[in-house]
Amino acid sequence: GYHIEALAESIVSGSIILVIEKSAAMLNGAFRSRDLRSILGNPGFILLLDPSEDDIAVALSGKSTRRVTFLSHRGSLQLFPDYYHNIRRVAKSYLSTKEVNIATLAKFEKTWSANIARNIRRIATFPGVEVFFDAFKGYTAIIAAAGPSLTGSMEFIRKNRDCAVIIAVDTSFGLLRRHGIEPHFCLTVDPQVVNARYFEGADPGRTVLVTDPTSHPSALRLFGGRAVMCGMAFQMMQWIEEITGSKGAVAHGGSVSTNACDFARRLGASQIVFVGQDLAFTGGLAHARGSYLDEQITYRTERFFTRCMANRRQLTALPPIFVPGIRSGRVQTNQKMMIFLSWFEKRGDPLLVNATIDGARMPGIRHAAMEDVDCNGPGGDIDTIIDTLYDGARVPVERAGVMTAELSEICAGSLGAIQELLPRLERAVALSGDLCGIVGSGGRDQGKVDYILKRLAETDRFLESREMMRDMIGFTIQRVIHTITEGYALDDEDEGLPEDQRIAKRSLFLYRGLYDGALFVQRVLKKMNYVLAETRST
Repeated sequence: GYHIEALAESIVSGSIILVIEKSAAMLNGAFRSRDLRSILGNPGFILLLDPSEDDIAVALSGKSTRRVTFLSHRGSLQLFPDYYHNIRRVAKSYLSTKEVNIATLAKFEKTWSANIARNIRRIATFPGVEVFFDAFKGYTAIIAAAGPSLTGSMEFIRKNRDCAVIIAVDTSFGLLRRHGIEPHFCLTVDPQVVNARYFEGADPGRTVLVTDPTSHPSALRLFGGRAVMCGMAFQMMQWIEEITGSKGAVAHGGSVSTNACDFARRLGASQIVFVGQDLAFTGGLAHARGSYLDEQITYRTERFFTRCMANRRQLTALPPIFVPGIRSGRVQTNQKMMIFLSWFEKRGDPLLVNATIDGARMPGIRHAAMEDVDCNGPGGDIDTIIDTLYDGARVPVERAGVMTAELSEICAGSLGAIQELLPRLERAVALSGDLCGIVGSGGRDQGKVDYILKRLAETDRFLESREMMRDMIGFTIQRVIHTITEGYALDDEDEGLPEDQRIAKRSLFLYRGLYDGALFVQRVLKKMNYVLAETRST
């Protein structure tokens, strides 16, 4: 433990030291040999003995991971190299996922709410995805992701179109159609408007679009064909489903291919076969040739920006990571795709078969060549099954009208509650600013501090009493919430501030977030009311 003592003396106060030890005997020997109470009594010291991935996640939860250094004890690493290399991989994966989650929340938290408001009519009138759950027991599901190797799998997909359920993702949908393949289902879950471009000029035919309430409404409009709606992934917005009824949950893993995998599982498929799931820059490409994203590279190229330069920019946008390949010895990927690899590995789904031609090898997942995959199933006509189930699940016009009226009534009541809440939150922001000034000045007017805390507590109780409103605002300020709960510093200077000043700054940060969130929810509810009013008039 000498090195831990030296480290504790040299780092900034308030830092966390997480020690992971594989050997209980080594730990026991250290305790018998030395007095380690100074280390064990350090509030920033965490000791884990041969932990699981969940143990590491729990230990790091609520801790700021803005600046992390990995230090290896040479002797331990020499004794157990595989163990400690894996521990480092697990910890890095957790930290990367956490950073990606925060970045995703910062980028999309308001977009999700806005899209739900704009999709409210569709949420009320579209059949739920659960109508297809367990309808294809004994069938193979083939998921066509849009990795660079997908073009080499077209003949395999075409050959099995009538005996297996073909599931496209939005990125691969157009490419399959151009090869004369009509997928049975297509999934889209991304809230960005760029995803609508995948369906421009589309003739969806018999394909059923499986969409999320937060998907961009333009994607649903341009698709133009039959569609079913997934349930709300966010607990905070499930009040809508209390009126519209359950739609059916499909798990999210950060990529549309993870949604497609869970959807195939819920269909009851006996095996789930992936093609085009490279999760790597196979052949120096990011996407399959001919896909929409690949075509965009061509449109952007000019004399001083060639396709080769565009591909290189994609390959170097994040630091490269090299992992074992399916056919190649090593393939290049990055931390973003490693998160998806980890998602599939953790599921350990025995039904999943990766028949992707090349790309990153998925740990814990069975790999097979396409020619070795048997897709023969019960033999029923898949299109007829889909048609029958979809037609039987259509929402009657009368029922849609009742749901629309109920949603409008709740929106009107919520707008009234927001109007009552906004001045209270505006006052809370001002009070929090005063608190920061008092705490930061060095002097302390305890009477004024007590007054401010009392008024803030009243605001908290009022917000708590409006559960639906609290949840809707919380949905739009997830970045603020995660910044606080995960221990992130608001500014670089925070690390040198006394604890009471850091708390005061976080209070101001929170109430500003709540106020901004309430203003945004007000706009969302007005938009929702407008869409519902249009629905009733038509």
